[in-house]
Amino acid sequence: MKIGDLVKVKGCAAPTNPIDFPCECFFCNGHSNRIGLIMSPAPMNSWVVMFDCGEWRLDKFDFARGDAEVVSESR
Repeated sequence: MKIGDLVKVKGCAAPTNPIDFPCECFFCNGHSNRIGLIMSPAPMNSWVVMFDCGEWRLDKFDFARGDAEVVSESR
């Protein structure tokens, strides 16, 4: 990964029970399309990513677990 890459964050699971509360995560709460641009490196092997709902930090474990993926690499 490098600055300028586009990344996509995996969506949240829909509530299985109609009385369950809706998801209140950063992305659901911000009505995000979950696609972001890597802006800069951050401490502890992570990256600052700008999404349509604001800035978020992703680390290498988010990518290793499959919670995020690189959609398009910068040249």
